[in-house]
Amino acid sequence: MRMNLLILPSMSPNTETLLQRSAEFELALLAEFPELELRLADSGPKLELVATAAMVSLEHGSVLRKAFEIGAPNTGAALLRLQYEALLKAAWLLFAATPDQVDKLAQPLESEAEQAAKRLPGYLDMLAAVQKTGPAGLTQPLTEFNQHSRHALNSFVHTGIHPLSRTMEGFPLPLAEKILKFANALSHLAYRVLAVLTGEQQRMNQVTKLYIAFADCLPMTTANERNPT
Repeated sequence: MRMNLLILPSMSPNTETLLQRSAEFELALLAEFPELELRLADSGPKLELVATAAMVSLEHGSVLRKAFEIGAPNTGAALLRLQYEALLKAAWLLFAATPDQVDKLAQPLESEAEQAAKRLPGYLDMLAAVQKTGPAGLTQPLTEFNQHSRHALNSFVHTGIHPLSRTMEGFPLPLAEKILKFANALSHLAYRVLAVLTGEQQRMNQVTKLYIAFADCLPMTTANERNPT
């Protein structure tokens, strides 16, 4: 068996271009938030938790791209699931969580708070709640992602048949490019959520319309045209 850790089989020019464009997209989104601290429209714990979950999602997305750059595509695929779940948590906190549920996550990290947090809704329950109360521009891409990607990404997270097969047979470049584009779309949604939290309509509009200049590194434009609020 060939030892191919940290080796991605000869990236195509398209993949290299996609990685470069993805980095440029992230910088363009980040440029819309020049302040050192995000100014939230409300100082309560709810918006702070939403912002934190969105930033965790962005962290996963940034590391995902680095994983593909260094030739660790299985790790990148697993991170896509984490990136999605962090964004889902942000959406749930913003549109569906009760004050009591928000309070449970806002507590200092101690044993009692950890146990209380374990009784919060799981992945599918959060998605169902967001589908009922969230805006279509956010719920539709979250729902579509879950329908088409959840099982395969679970396999990457838990070292199932997908990563084993991809490691033995080689990671298809079209799949790598698809994952990168999905990650870019999730990052765009996360930045749009952060823009909403500031309450500044101009910033919301500027962040939203950035998809136009970077449509080539997104999976589709239709989902990104919808307003998440």
